[in-house]
Amino acid sequence: MLPTQLLRVRVRGSKLYPMWARGTDLELEVAERLISAFEEGKTLKQVHEEVEEIEHAYESAVGFKFVRGLSLLLERESQLESPSVSVEPSKAREVVFRIVNERYGGFVTDEREEAIRLAALELGVTPEELERILWSDSEENLLLSKAADYDPPSLLRRYNLSLLQTVLFRALRMTVRTSASGSELKRFLKVVKRLGLMYIAEKSDSLELRVDGPASVLKMTTKYGVSLAKSIPYVVSMSDWYISADILRKRKTLHFTLSSSSKGLFPECQWEEPLYDSSLERSFSSIAGSAGWTVIREPEPLLAGNSIIIPDFLIRKGSIKVYVEVMGFWTPDYVERKIRKISEVREPMLILVRKDLLCSKAMRLPKEVMAMEGSKMDKVSLLRELERIERRILRESRKISDQELLKRGDILAIEELTEDLGLTREQLRELLDSREYVLLGDYLVRKSSLERLRDLPRSVRDLKDLLRRMGLPAEIAIPLANYLGYEVVWRGLDEDDAEIRGRGA
Repeated sequence: MLPTQLLRVRVRGSKLYPMWARGTDLELEVAERLISAFEEGKTLKQVHEEVEEIEHAYESAVGFKFVRGLSLLLERESQLESPSVSVEPSKAREVVFRIVNERYGGFVTDEREEAIRLAALELGVTPEELERILWSDSEENLLLSKAADYDPPSLLRRYNLSLLQTVLFRALRMTVRTSASGSELKRFLKVVKRLGLMYIAEKSDSLELRVDGPASVLKMTTKYGVSLAKSIPYVVSMSDWYISADILRKRKTLHFTLSSSSKGLFPECQWEEPLYDSSLERSFSSIAGSAGWTVIREPEPLLAGNSIIIPDFLIRKGSIKVYVEVMGFWTPDYVERKIRKISEVREPMLILVRKDLLCSKAMRLPKEVMAMEGSKMDKVSLLRELERIERRILRESRKISDQELLKRGDILAIEELTEDLGLTREQLRELLDSREYVLLGDYLVRKSSLERLRDLPRSVRDLKDLLRRMGLPAEIAIPLANYLGYEVVWRGLDEDDAEIRGRGA
């Protein structure tokens, strides 16, 4: 993005037209000269002097804004470093200032050469070297260690992208329509979601995404504007797109449009997801994961009437799936629209609402809603809420009946049963509604299979042998003894040596 003072546009009536770099011979010539100015090994001062000469040479032909815009992009993507010196510049200045104060009582002019000589002697360098060291860490003395990797055409395309981002930085609203492939749409929607943009997405033959612009936000305009700007490279990299936007400029609303027929003006974007993330979302993921939930970030879009919505998370535990939406900073109008969308989602959802922002109306949603104080997640409150949601969904689920279990056999391994049913062990306990089976360790055993086991042997080893002869798993020995009311007394680390005492002993 460019500074607003470098924005190059024309206004005709109520429409705004950016002054794109079209790749004319003159534009390519300017770009080539600027790239040459950013030569490795030069100081930043030398580079700026050359850029200033180029600006004066081409000001009447292309305008100073164009030259400065290109040079700004080159400087941003160049690497600068301080020159190698034998003494830290700050230490050198400290010695010089101390000598001046001690010998001359403050600021000097005629004595400067002598002060430098004395300081150089103390630091073990020559006066000429000290002169070079003193301000070597200032910006103008930084060395260009690696130049930006552009040729003239690619620099012009990068300029156009920055120009487009700057135009949309003051948007009241922006609409993107696209008929791109499903994979492109999915990636683009994830980008929009992760950047925290306020959007409404509707899908018919094409996707229409209406995004609130930075100028519509009452607070955090700059931060939101930067987020919107970061989404633009992903828009223009899709195979098909059409942008329309209302731009606030000098208290006047102007209309701007652009389509993928102009795709060649812009660079291709590598589809790397932005690193935008909130501490609130990271905290939620960590807490939910610690409670045994599998946390999936930015799952598949959900249908909400004619619209679609991408929740922040999908959390899973066994067969239970809950979608999670973190409501951050939104405008009152967007909150109303979002509430309508979420209300139309059929899947279970948990809405996390910040009380200090404009989201209190979300408390009336027909979904699970948890209010938070500020931007910090209360771990205990969240864990309780997740447990409550899990229990509620389990209560509404079907019970696992004896009729279903009997079809599977008299001895059922819990691990296999939970995997078949898509449940955790705890969820299986909650849903189990059985008079025929008893849970013994890692097995469900039909009670009728245990009728012969009323008088148990005196040791766990003997009991295990008995169970094997009966075709029962030896692993249930100790749970079985406890179930039948016996006491198991350990005699060491080996459970086989444990003693089984009669009921009530």
